[in-house]
Amino acid sequence: MKLWLLIPLLLCLHHFAIAEESPLFSQASINAREIIYPRPSRGEDLEKWYPLILLKSALDHSELRYWLRPTSSVMVQSRAIKELTHGDAITVTWTMTDKTREDELLPVRIPIYKGLYGWRLLITTQKKAEIYQTYNNVERFKKLIYLQGHDWPDSEILQDNDFNVTTAVSYEALFQMLLKGRGDVFPRSIIEVDWELSHRDDRNEFAVINHTALYYPTAMYFFFNKQDHTLANAVEKGLMAMHHNGEFERLFNRFFAKEIARADLNNKQIIELTNQQLPKLTPLDNSLFWFRPDQTLQQTSNPL
Repeated sequence: MKLWLLIPLLLCLHHFAIAEESPLFSQASINAREIIYPRPSRGEDLEKWYPLILLKSALDHSELRYWLRPTSSVMVQSRAIKELTHGDAITVTWTMTDKTREDELLPVRIPIYKGLYGWRLLITTQKKAEIYQTYNNVERFKKLIYLQGHDWPDSEILQDNDFNVTTAVSYEALFQMLLKGRGDVFPRSIIEVDWELSHRDDRNEFAVINHTALYYPTAMYFFFNKQDHTLANAVEKGLMAMHHNGEFERLFNRFFAKEIARADLNNKQIIELTNQQLPKLTPLDNSLFWFRPDQTLQQTSNPL
């Protein structure tokens, strides 16, 4: 055969070989659902990021063929919700639920953190911590100024319970406000406090009030576009399968048993708040979905 006749054939075979090697063109990917999630703003290792690992495991437990990728740039929570509602930049996000979010988006009502984001320790400055350690009733704590993000559901929860709240647009601004005396305490989940402080160069400026914690019922869900029932149903099916075979609890314990133990909630004064923002369909009666301080968790030395 003449060489000029072989060239088109060789080019075709070369293109086919590249297509077979590329995950975007593989037969599995052609039939798989692309799932896009918002890239985090705090530099989490995506291979060790709990909600992403949980999402992957849920999808693996479903019958849906998929491939996951983050957005090309960081996407803050408020933008992620907007994009999921109106656009096609992402197909899933995870955030705390409230009535507005459930009206705008499609939730899978299985709390991915078992309500841990409702258990809050109070970060303050070293100097103020010495004073607040003497507080022993709710009324004294209500007189403090609580710092929160402007679009966080927690802001409304605290305000609904007659707490004084000052907000900021950025997460970092809240720590700076604390240092400048523009707020007294910054409530953070028991699974956030240690990580956040340990990653700050000015960590020695802060302290955690060691005898008091806040609690309010709240849930963080996977959310989807209102029309995307196929993906939502697949994730719900996978999460329920994980609950029934014990994989959800094993993953939860692997990541959070140490933080829960360090929080020592059984030996703290717990200030219980109501959550008027919690939708009526929240599955509060299903004990399978919620953490309780009296639960015995199996601790592990390595989250992976």
